[in-house]
Amino acid sequence: MKYESNKTCDSNYFHLEESAFHVYGEQDREVIALMANRFIGHNPQAPYQYRLDFTSGITCNTKGWYQFDFCSRFSKAAVGEVCYGAGDLYSHSQTVSQFQIQCCGPTVLWVNGEKVFHSLPPQEGLKSCCTFSIPLEAGLNHFLLETEKTEIGFGLSFRHAQPQWQPSHFTSPLAERKGQAGFVYCPPIGRGTADASALIDGSFEGLPWFPRQEYEAPVSSCPLSRIFGLDSQGTAAAKSSFFHGDSGKVLIKGISNQPLKVYINGDLSLDWMEGAFEKEVSLPRGMYEVILLYKKKAGLETGLAVEFQDAGGTLPLRTGVKGYEGEWIYTGLFGKEIPPISYFTGMDKVYPGSNGTCYWQADLPDSFVRIFAEQELYGKWTYPCGVTLYGLLKAGEYLGRPDWLEYVQEYARMTAAVYDYSIYDKLVFGYPGVNTQLCWLTELDDCGSFGSFLLEANRRCPTKEAHALADVIADFMKNRQRREKDQVFSRNDSTMWIDDMYMSIPFLCRYYQLSGKEEYLTEACRQAKLFKQYFFMPDQNLMSHIVDLEYKKMNKIPWSRGNGWVVLSLSELLLVLPEDHPDHSAVAGFFHEMAEGILRVQDENGLWHQILDDPSTYEEASSTSMFICALSRGIRLGILSPKLCRESILSIQRAWKGMKQRVINRKGDLYGVCQGSGCSFSRSYYQQLGWRFNDPHGIGIAILAGVEKLMLDDFLQHNHIPE
Repeated sequence: MKYESNKTCDSNYFHLEESAFHVYGEQDREVIALMANRFIGHNPQAPYQYRLDFTSGITCNTKGWYQFDFCSRFSKAAVGEVCYGAGDLYSHSQTVSQFQIQCCGPTVLWVNGEKVFHSLPPQEGLKSCCTFSIPLEAGLNHFLLETEKTEIGFGLSFRHAQPQWQPSHFTSPLAERKGQAGFVYCPPIGRGTADASALIDGSFEGLPWFPRQEYEAPVSSCPLSRIFGLDSQGTAAAKSSFFHGDSGKVLIKGISNQPLKVYINGDLSLDWMEGAFEKEVSLPRGMYEVILLYKKKAGLETGLAVEFQDAGGTLPLRTGVKGYEGEWIYTGLFGKEIPPISYFTGMDKVYPGSNGTCYWQADLPDSFVRIFAEQELYGKWTYPCGVTLYGLLKAGEYLGRPDWLEYVQEYARMTAAVYDYSIYDKLVFGYPGVNTQLCWLTELDDCGSFGSFLLEANRRCPTKEAHALADVIADFMKNRQRREKDQVFSRNDSTMWIDDMYMSIPFLCRYYQLSGKEEYLTEACRQAKLFKQYFFMPDQNLMSHIVDLEYKKMNKIPWSRGNGWVVLSLSELLLVLPEDHPDHSAVAGFFHEMAEGILRVQDENGLWHQILDDPSTYEEASSTSMFICALSRGIRLGILSPKLCRESILSIQRAWKGMKQRVINRKGDLYGVCQGSGCSFSRSYYQQLGWRFNDPHGIGIAILAGVEKLMLDDFLQHNHIPE
C-alpha cells in the first residue's frame, strides 16, 4: 500500500477524523500507549532462529558478499561449462531492493521466474560491480544464478547493496533440505545439459546439489568420531529435547562405553561409568531439554546410545534446528575445563574448547548450527531500533508499564547475549546472522545509538554481557573511529554528518556513568563543541547536514532530522553534565542558540518541515518529536532564558497537538518520517527524499516526545517560569 503526502486538504497525510487527536484529544497517556502498543503488536517478541549451515557451502566474506568461487571448487571444469546456484530469500513485504553482483564470466540471474540481470561483456572479468533493482514479493523469493567458465575465471560474488542494514540470509530451495541456510549449487555441466526452464520454475530434479549431505566412506559408527575425528579426545556435550505427555515416569535407557552424565532441564538425572543402563525419573507433563556430557578417547568409539521412554513408548527427540532431522547437536571437545551445565542450556553462548572457540554442530559433514535474526525488526541491532527502544523504555518507566519494560529489557538482553557468538559466526562463515551492523563496526552509527540504549537498559537490569559489549564500543570510539587532526569524529569517505552527534555523544555520556571515567564525558563535550565549529550556520542558528572534508565545504542544508539529532544529543549531554563543569557554559550556550533557530522555523500547524527553511517540503515527524524532547529538557534543566522558555512551552504544546492531528492517526500509526538519508550538496535530493509509514526512525522518538511533554506538564505544575 502506498501512502501519499497530499491525500486531503485537512492534513498532509489523512483526514482529521482519522487522527489521534480526533479520538483522544488531550488524553496524552492514551496516545502514547496507542503508539507503543501498536509497535509492540506489529513487532512482537520472538526468538532467534536456528538453522543448519555448511562451511563447504557458499559462504560470505566479511562485507556480506556470497562467494561463488567455482574456480577453487571445480578446478577441472572446462571452459564453456556452467554452474547453477539457487536460494530462497524471505521478504516481510512487497518491495524493491538493491543488489550487487561481480562476475568472472557470463552470468544470468532469475528471481521468481523473471530474468533480472544478464551480464554484458564489459561487466565480466570482475571489472565492475553492478548494482540493480530486484522486485521482491512478500514471502519467499526464488533466486537462480547461472554462470559460465571462461579463460579468465569461474564464479561470481553477490550481495544486498546495504548488507550491514539489510543482510540477505538465503535458505535452501530443495524440499529435502528445507530450512537449511545458504545457497545450493551444482557441479559444472555443459550448457544445455540441464533443463534451465525447469530450474527457473523451481524444479531441481536430475542434478546433484552441493553442499554434500553424506560423509565420505568409510563412515564411523560414532557421531563424535564423524564430527571431531577418530583421533580426537576430550569431553563432548550433546543436546536435544523431548515432550513428555504424561505426569509420570520417564525411563532413561541406553549404553555407553565411556563415562556419561545425563541432565534434564539442568538437573543431573544419570551419572554412569560404562555399559548398559536404565533409570526411571519422575517428570510432570511438559517439554524437557536434555544435555549429555560424555568422554571420548582417541582411537576409540564411544558406543553411545540413549533414548527416553514413557508409558506411550519411545519419546521423539528434537533439536529445534531448522534443516536438520538428526536427534542431537554436539559441541566440544573440552579438556579439563568444562563449562558449567547452565552454559549449555541456552543457545546464545560459545564455549572455550580445547581447540579454540566452539559452538553447536550437527552430525552431517561440515555442518554447524547458526543463529539468525529473522524478524523484520525485533532482535536486530540497528541504530533506528536503538532510538525506538529508548523511547519505549522511557515511556515504560514514566507510565509504569512493566510489559513495555519487559519487552525492551529482553530485546537488550538477547542482542548483548549473542555478541560473542556473532563474532565467532563471522570468523567461521564470514558474515554473521545476528548483530550484523554491530559486527560491521566501521562507523559510529554501527554502534552508538543502540549502544546508548543498551546502557540505559543496563542501568535498570545490569548484565555482564552488556557491560562487556559497552567496553567494545567505547574502545572503538576511543581508538578506532576515524578522526581529524583536531580529534573531531569523521567518516571513512572523508565526510562529516551531524547525525554522528547522536551516534556518539549519548553513548559517551552513559559509558561515563557506567565506568566512572571522566575522559568519556570530556570527549562528549569536545565533540559537541567541535561539531558546532564545523556545522553551525550563525545566520540561521541551525546546522548544516554534512561537511565534505576534501572540499572543506558544508552543504548549508538544514535537514530536519539531522538538526533533531543535534539538539537531542545536546540535551542528553546536559542531563549528565554538572553545572560546574568547565564545558557546561559552552554546551548550554550551543543548545540555547539552536533552540532559537528551531523556534523560528516552526510552521503554523506546530510541526517542522523536511528542510527546516523550506516550508514547501513535507511536515516531518521524527524531527518534530526530537525538538519537543530537547526543548522540554531545556526548560526543565533551566538552560533556556525565561523568554525562550515561554516561547518553547507554547512551541511544544503546538507541536504535540500538531503531531496528534497531522501525523499520528487513531490507530497509532505514524506518518511523515523521512526515510534513512544519504547526503548531498543538492537541495533537490532532500526535497525528494520521501517519508515512510511507521518507520523506526520516528516511532520511539514520537513516543518519547509524548513522555517529555507530560514531564514538562508536571514540571510546570510545580515551577514558575519568571516573566
